[in-house]
Amino acid sequence: MKKILMLLALALSISVGAQTAEERATTQTDKMKTELNLTAEQYTKVYDINLGIIIKNDDTKNSKYSDEVKKEIHRSNEHARRAMLKDVLTAAQYELLEKKVKKALKKKKRERAKNKEVKE
Repeated sequence: MKKILMLLALALSISVGAQTAEERATTQTDKMKTELNLTAEQYTKVYDINLGIIIKNDDTKNSKYSDEVKKEIHRSNEHARRAMLKDVLTAAQYELLEKKVKKALKKKKRERAKNKEVKE
């Protein structure tokens, strides 16, 4: 589970490039709104959660911590994000989120394995 959370956070941070934290939170939350059919109230709460975690992760990335410590902090932040989301989303929405995360992680794992084969 920790690996899943870390990979999700890493994937989100890599995929957004040089956007501001607010832009990345909006992009992430808009995608969640579409996929999970968020209400207006949920959207606002999810945006706040996403923004807070993105800012924390950015601060960590720019710190002088070792890479291992940074990964652990990001894992912890992702765990906290998921716990907060669980309080905002319905059970069905949260279950759908979990399925989508697992599917994305499997795809990323296959891509890494494929890239590893190419390098060898």
